Amino acid sequence: MDFNNKVVVITGGSKGFGKGLAVAFIKEGSKVVITGTNGVELTATAKEIGAEGIVVDASSYEATSKLANSVVKEYGTLDIWINNAGIQIAPTNAEDIIIDKLHMLFNINFFGYFYGCIVALKTMKKQGYGLIINVNSTAGLSGKPMLSAYVSSKFAIKGMSESIREEIKDSNVKLHQIFPGGMQTDIYHEKVPSDIDNYMQIDYVIDKVIDNLKADIPEEDLIIKRPTIIS
Repeated sequence: MDFNNKVVVITGGSKGFGKGLAVAFIKEGSKVVITGTNGVELTATAKEIGAEGIVVDASSYEATSKLANSVVKEYGTLDIWINNAGIQIAPTNAEDIIIDKLHMLFNINFFGYFYGCIVALKTMKKQGYGLIINVNSTAGLSGKPMLSAYVSSKFAIKGMSESIREEIKDSNVKLHQIFPGGMQTDIYHEKVPSDIDNYMQIDYVIDKVIDNLKADIPEEDLIIKRPTIIS
């Protein structure tokens, strides 16, 4: 895929993996729109990397729909939509999860992705082409103790993505998923893993993502695991 002049929307793009993806697409010549909820942080990042920043609450369908409409109105198209905004809560046994946090996590991690897919699909089906990328996690591939809430949200994204893919299989609208293992981002702000120094660097994962998208036949479900360290 040639990214030059492609219009790319990345939710949760003011920092971490989303920011890294934005930088990578901009280097490839794309016009990038990043979103976030912290206006000051978003404005600073947009200015730093040369993107357009729009404050959007990913858990709001109305705000997400308005975002898509604004992008199409300004740029005339929507080529790539990347659902990336997500949160993590501190590891805990299932029965000890704070219910308000559980709902907040699903509102952002799952409903935010579903809303993004809805608005992207409406636009892309109308224009006849487009690519949706859902940033998932290896947590969406197998159960993990103490992470039942986060894992459940990622499994839900996987099921949603596979179902939508079946709906659009005969069209020029495509849907990919990315399943990275642990990355060194601040998503773990409630509790930083003790072995985070062994997690993958963001740039390593982004290189894998871009290389895959440039391949003649990209993997629709790209699993990126930590490199094996040989001592």
